[in-house]
Amino acid sequence: MVHSKIVPLPNFTVKAKATPSKRKTKPNSVICGDCDGNGAVVCSQCKGNGVNAVDFFNGEFKAGDSCWLCGGKKQMLCGNCNGAGFIGGFMSTDDQ
Repeated sequence: MVHSKIVPLPNFTVKAKATPSKRKTKPNSVICGDCDGNGAVVCSQCKGNGVNAVDFFNGEFKAGDSCWLCGGKKQMLCGNCNGAGFIGGFMSTDDQ
């Protein structure tokens, strides 16, 4: 028979200290008006249906198939904010 002894642990407290951030926010970053901040807009080709309305590129993309531009996803990245959801987002040079 094995006997074990319960040893109480010492009480201790952990406190986190906040450090000032060195990152700068972009003062010119505002919510994108074209996509309402979600980073996506309705596909301009299929108008959100996800399918080709007519044949495109000499029949390479047939009517009724998945949209040639969005691939049937019905949405595309916003051209105004590059999908970031705000003006001045990644890949943007508007605020430089």
